[in-house]
Amino acid sequence: MPSMEVLRTIQGIKLRSMVLDISDGSSEGIVFDSATGVVAICSENYCIQFYSLFDDREVSEVQVCERSHQPADEVTVVVDLVALSPEGSIMITVETRFAEEGIGGLVSLKFWSCSSSNKDFSLSTVVYEPHRDSGISSIAFHPLRHMAVTTSRGADFKVWISSQEMQQKDQMQNAGWTCHSVGSYKKKPMTAAAFSGDGSVLAVAAERVITLWDPERNILVATVGESLEPISSLAFIGKSEYVVTTSQGSKAQVSVWSMSKLSVSWSYKLKIEAVTCAMDDSLFAILALLPKPVGPLMSNEATTLDGDGVILLFRAADHVPIGIWFVRKAKGASLAFIRGSPKSEDGVTDGRSVQLLLAYLSVDHEYMLFDPLNSHTHIHKISRGNLADLEETGKFGYASLYGDLPDFSLERKQAPSITSVPSERYWETLFIGPSHNLPPLAKLCSTFLESLLQKRSSAVE
Repeated sequence: MPSMEVLRTIQGIKLRSMVLDISDGSSEGIVFDSATGVVAICSENYCIQFYSLFDDREVSEVQVCERSHQPADEVTVVVDLVALSPEGSIMITVETRFAEEGIGGLVSLKFWSCSSSNKDFSLSTVVYEPHRDSGISSIAFHPLRHMAVTTSRGADFKVWISSQEMQQKDQMQNAGWTCHSVGSYKKKPMTAAAFSGDGSVLAVAAERVITLWDPERNILVATVGESLEPISSLAFIGKSEYVVTTSQGSKAQVSVWSMSKLSVSWSYKLKIEAVTCAMDDSLFAILALLPKPVGPLMSNEATTLDGDGVILLFRAADHVPIGIWFVRKAKGASLAFIRGSPKSEDGVTDGRSVQLLLAYLSVDHEYMLFDPLNSHTHIHKISRGNLADLEETGKFGYASLYGDLPDFSLERKQAPSITSVPSERYWETLFIGPSHNLPPLAKLCSTFLESLLQKRSSAVE
C-alpha cells in the first residue's frame, strides 16, 4: 500500500494580508533581514512568512494570531506591523483587533525570539495597549543592543529593553521585555523613529520636526528643522552624519538632513514608495513613483502612473544620483540593501563575492537582486514564486504538475436542470453550516425574530 505521508511541500511567496495605512504609503507589512537575504511578509491567515531571496524558497512561517481566518468572515484582526532586529534574532509584531458592535478593540505588541537560522520564532512578551488608545506608527531596533522603540500618533514614544540588558548575569532562554522610558515633544504625533549607526542617538519624527534623544537617559538633545509635510519615514544613512526622511501628501518630498549642521542638506519633491540605507556605507536608495505630464485641458499638476517608478541611488552628501533604474509595478513595492553571495540564474555561485546587493520586491511578488555598483551584474530574477521555468513550457497550475487533461466534448448530453423553489420556512436552515461561517449573533437575532412574525397581506382599514 502506498504511503500517504507528505514528503515535500513547495511554497512560493504568499499573498499579502491587508495592512493598515498608518505610515502614509510605506510597506510596513514587509521587512528584510539584510544579513541573510530573508524577507518577512505579513501573509494571509495572520501569519508572517519568511522567504529566502537567495534560495527562492520559504524558510518558515510564524502564526501571529491564534484565530483562524475564513474568507467569508469580516476582517476583525489585522497584523499591521512587523520588524526584525539587525541580527535577525528578535521580531516585533503589532496586531489590531477591531471593535465589534463598539466593543472589544485592542492593539497588541508582541516580542518574539529565535535561536536558529530557520527563523523558528517563539513568543516572548505580549503588551496590550502599549500606547493607551492609540495605534503604533513605527518600530525601530537598536543596532547593537536588545533595545527597541515604538512611536504612536498619540503623541508619545516608548523605549523597550530586554531583561537580558538589565540582568546580564542571569542565563535566561526566553527574555522578557519591559518599558524603559517614555518621551514626547509638545504633544505632537510621533510618526517615525531610527537609531544612529552606533546607537548613541535616537531620532524621532514629531510630525514635521526631527527630535534627537539620548536613548539611555531619555534626554532631548536637539531638534532639527521642519518639513513641509508630516514625516512618514526616517532613517540614518549608514554610519554617516546624515538622516534621510520622506513625507507624503500634496508636497511630498525626500530630504537629507545634516546632524552636524542641524539643517537640511538637500531635498527633492518626489512621491516616495520605499527607502533603504546601507548599514556600513553612506549609500541609500529610494523608490519613487514617476509623474506624467498632463494635457493643457486637464489639471496643471502632475499625476502618478500606477506601476511606473524609478530607483535612485545616492551618496548622502551628494544630491546627484550615481545610479538610476526604471521599474514597473512600483506602487506598493519594497526596496532593501542585502549583503551576501547568492547564486546566479544558472544555479552556481560566481567567482567573486558580491558584498552589497539591492533587492526589489513588487506587489505582485516579483523580485530582483542586483549589484547597484555594477550595472552589468544581474544576479537573480524570479516571477511569482518559482514560475520562471514554467514560462518556457507555457504550463501552469495543474498542468505543470500532472500534465494536460484529456480532451472532452462539450456537446454531450447533460442531465436536465432541476428547478428549485425556496422553502417558505427558511428559518429551518438559518443555523445550518459551520460555526465559523455563521454571521454574528447580533445580525442573526433580528432575522430570526422577523421570520417568526406573521406578515399581513393587506393593511388594516
